[in-house]
Amino acid sequence: MTHSHIFFINEFKIDLSRCVIIHANKHTKVEPKVLKVLQVLAQNQQQVVTHQVLMEQVWQGSEVVPNALQRCIAILRKTLNDDAKAPSIIATHPKIGYSLMAQVKWQDDDNEHARSNHHIASISNAKGLLVPSALLLILAVLAFVFWPNSHPAAYTNITALTQSDAHESDAVFSPNAQYVVFNRYAGACKSHIWAKELSTKKETQLTAIAGQFGALSFTPDGRELVFTTHNACDKKQPVAQPSTKETLQTCWAIATLDFAKAFGTPQTPQHRYQCQTNRLQTPKALGNHQYAFLRLDNKHNQLMHYNDLNKSLKALYSNDSDTIYHFDYHEQLQMFALFSQNNNAEHQLTLLNKAGQVQQQTVLPSSHWQKHDQLLTGNFAQNGKYLLAANNGKLYKITFDGQITHIPSPSHNLVSVTQHPNKRELLAVQGTKDIDIANINLNSQTLQIVKPELNTVATPYPSLARTHAQERLARFQPNGHHIAFISNRNDLDTLWLWHPSNLQPLALSNNTNAVNNYSWSPDGSHLAWASNGTLTISNLKGKHKAVNTRQPIYVVLDWFQKDKLLVLSSSHKPRMLHQLDLKHNTLIPYPIHNAANAWAQQNQLIYTTTQGAVFSRSLIPSKTGSQPLHNLNAKALVVTNEHIYSVDKTTFALNQYTPNGTFIKTLKALKPTAWKITDIKNQQLLLEQFIAIEQEVVVLE
Repeated sequence: MTHSHIFFINEFKIDLSRCVIIHANKHTKVEPKVLKVLQVLAQNQQQVVTHQVLMEQVWQGSEVVPNALQRCIAILRKTLNDDAKAPSIIATHPKIGYSLMAQVKWQDDDNEHARSNHHIASISNAKGLLVPSALLLILAVLAFVFWPNSHPAAYTNITALTQSDAHESDAVFSPNAQYVVFNRYAGACKSHIWAKELSTKKETQLTAIAGQFGALSFTPDGRELVFTTHNACDKKQPVAQPSTKETLQTCWAIATLDFAKAFGTPQTPQHRYQCQTNRLQTPKALGNHQYAFLRLDNKHNQLMHYNDLNKSLKALYSNDSDTIYHFDYHEQLQMFALFSQNNNAEHQLTLLNKAGQVQQQTVLPSSHWQKHDQLLTGNFAQNGKYLLAANNGKLYKITFDGQITHIPSPSHNLVSVTQHPNKRELLAVQGTKDIDIANINLNSQTLQIVKPELNTVATPYPSLARTHAQERLARFQPNGHHIAFISNRNDLDTLWLWHPSNLQPLALSNNTNAVNNYSWSPDGSHLAWASNGTLTISNLKGKHKAVNTRQPIYVVLDWFQKDKLLVLSSSHKPRMLHQLDLKHNTLIPYPIHNAANAWAQQNQLIYTTTQGAVFSRSLIPSKTGSQPLHNLNAKALVVTNEHIYSVDKTTFALNQYTPNGTFIKTLKALKPTAWKITDIKNQQLLLEQFIAIEQEVVVLE
């Protein structure tokens, strides 16, 4: 039986040709494979369709991740408002398959086609104004111009606005487009806020004292700048013996700066909402001294509303099942755009009105834009009809129905983009980081460079393999003399092996997915790494074996026994920590998500989170209870030889701790741009050192 490309389930209209489900005038874009699953079920309504039949008809023999079918069903249920616990549309038949319970009404394609042809013919013959061929030509031109899936026009010209020795970030136009404002690095993790007048090319420093300032935005009238401040750089504590009982408190604040006054005399930012130990992000001014921002509460970000007139604070939007990581606000539309990850680790775009009520929510398709764990931070275009984002160095357009389209531009190193208030041109920050690996002896004394800042010519320590690319995550080979590390020196993430007599590439990722981490096997004969959801094991001769796990593996953290690894998978929640048994191909989850790193030491698991916390718990996944380990720096932490090694955030002292976080001693004072340790073996230390961050503000036209 031949069916139409359009059918109805209850009040939902499914258009297969446009990959869209329509309900109450809301158009939800759905991935083709997801709709293909629904189509097969609809063609066999009221009948059980087995897993095997669905896999064969939808994927037709192509290689598929293990939970692909279950993910499609989950998306369909969410889009069709179907409750998995009490289904009325899709029924689950455990270990067999699925069936479509609801009635399906197919649209008659022949009748629809005839109606369409009759309508065109009527127009063609009316008053003899148009012949059919001429009308079709006009319709084709209109479709090319206005068709929503057409490719956006490319940007072809690039003009540099800043060319200083220090790197810039967070560039924005002033509302009248007469100025460009940005953060400029001022040393020791701080920056100054600067403005550049576009007509005169004159640059002016707006802040009196350097600080740790976040992304910048303007109040609607252009009178004030709004941003976050953080005082972690100002906190000092003794090097010799950090406290293990008290957590170092840091203050976050929403601050403003009078733009006009700062041009006459550099100003000190005025705190509006201050002294918060929870992280604050991306403040936006709503007008009349009201602000919206993200605040981290109980491991989840909430969109908050603060009224500075009456000092009231309330949550505009929060969702325990979603991890919100970015938002933007459009003043004219009075609309929020939120980016988040749901419990299926899918990226979502949620549109809210000014009161925080959901207007639309769309799952963003995984595509060539996405590297695992990379967040898509889109900002409204000037007209408010779509969003623009810089991701993986490239420029993308994001429509409200979830379509993500690459926009060609002359830059392949974009960090951020924002649109001109009145023109198509874009203000962007572009640049690269130069990171090297150093191997130093803990007992040796090294000379300090005269000015230990990011853009000095000299390296803080002698580099293991000097290039202008990013070398990272160097680790010693157990029972051997090799050092493995990741480098993007060929614009692709590659695992390299260094030996005193040889340097060679070992394993190459594809050009869209990073190697986020890797681990040596306990005997040092192999390395395990993951890219694009696939776990790969490589020997030292460059022979690779892909491991067919039951669900995708995105990050390998620790290979702690012959057949057991700690890995990250996002099948249930983002960055969910699992124990992988290679021998039995079993993946056992820990009750831990948003994990950043993990190590196994005997029967103990020590792990860090993306929020910068460090915990200890049992290595057995079924056991519960985690203990926080205070005063440890999650971004510079190594667990090995039954000790924890961590670098103090403010003094850069490398300290040794017991597995329960008790301070033992300070081993060495490191340098402000060379403190991110990655491995320790005997008295040898591997670390990453920043040589330069080359970022500048540019205009794309």
